[in-house]
Amino acid sequence: MHGSRENEQRAGGAFLDKVRSWSDHASANDPVDWEAQLRILNEACDLITPDLSLAEVISAIYGSVNQLMDAHGFAVGLYDEKENTILFRGMRENDQRFPDWIVDANDAGRFAPWCITHGSEIFINDMDLEYSRYVPTPPRPKVGTEPKAVLYVPLRMKDKVVALITVRTPHKGVYRTHHLHILRTLGSFVLRTLDLSQEHGTAAAKVPPGQKQWKWSDVEGLPPRSMRAAASLTTREKEVLLLMASGLPNKAIAQKLFVSPDTIKTHTLNIYLKMDVGTRTAAIMKAIELGWFV
Repeated sequence: MHGSRENEQRAGGAFLDKVRSWSDHASANDPVDWEAQLRILNEACDLITPDLSLAEVISAIYGSVNQLMDAHGFAVGLYDEKENTILFRGMRENDQRFPDWIVDANDAGRFAPWCITHGSEIFINDMDLEYSRYVPTPPRPKVGTEPKAVLYVPLRMKDKVVALITVRTPHKGVYRTHHLHILRTLGSFVLRTLDLSQEHGTAAAKVPPGQKQWKWSDVEGLPPRSMRAAASLTTREKEVLLLMASGLPNKAIAQKLFVSPDTIKTHTLNIYLKMDVGTRTAAIMKAIELGWFV
């Protein structure tokens, strides 16, 4: 426990050192009150601890980032390289929480896939004039208000882009270069949480689900919470989930059910959203934990 506290203190010191370095990037014509910035970010550092879930970390960051920039809308996108999707978690806009949603990472008409595939930041202060640097037409938001300014920052773990952090606002001309540095640093907390969750997920999935021939259990005999969760899935989604657990890839599932791979991909995305997970392994492990399979 003592070592854990020392690690947290070192992380906090590195965090503040990084914040102090931002002054090198601030424009001389755009002075920043660094004392106030440091105070707010130090409070954010104190709020975020290893025992928080990703949703709690996102909530804590949202409370701080709104004091540092115009973050009318704020979200974190988790990139799944195998499924080639971006799962947006904890989207908040004007203090309202939105349901999670998924974007196809191949969609060339949206900012998030551009950020992930290029591994580069997006800086837009006037959507009408600057969108064309990244996409052919201004994308309509899947949820929330149509933005006039946006920032996207890719987050890397072990030299690979695994997520992104983004803010947006209906106001033009509100962002400055140092806001990107703020998002990068706050994003480090997201990465720490993801790293811990991945370690936990790896430990929980040591026995590959595909080595057992699963079948659906009697749903009526499940606990109420598990029964309600199972009822949210359609009959086809249950078929797909069971075949996923058997170890079949999407293409093989499509052939078995006589549908296209794109149809299976749509089903898997719906399953992830309904089960509140971001990956195939997480969906299978959660189904097993809920007692759906025997």
